[in-house]
Amino acid sequence: MPIYVAHFVVLEQNIWYSPDGRSEIARQSERHRLVSQLFEATDATSAYDKANVMLGGLSDTHCDGEGDRTAYVGIGIHELEEVFLAGNPMHEAVRAPYGIDVGNILWASPLPEVRLRKQLAVFAQNVA
Repeated sequence: MPIYVAHFVVLEQNIWYSPDGRSEIARQSERHRLVSQLFEATDATSAYDKANVMLGGLSDTHCDGEGDRTAYVGIGIHELEEVFLAGNPMHEAVRAPYGIDVGNILWASPLPEVRLRKQLAVFAQNVA
């Protein structure tokens, strides 16, 4: 079955309320991110339908403390691409020298930050 990658535009809204309890907004920020999901589908049409269902699951809201509210809103699909594995089964393709190509994203200015090994998320999670 073909493998697809969907890149979703997600809005993150952070709101901090004033501590006086009157629900006045003291500070707020917004930023956008691209969330990429790899999945299988029978064809491009079913991949699009599945991606639209997935989009609804990308919205969430939580409060991490008194006066702090974070909302994630799935805005839409940025790109949907079929991932080609050069004829190899998935378990073989992930062992290839370059792994599996899941597409690329054209980036406007400013240039994305190039991080040191210790700054990468996979290593930052292990910091005590």
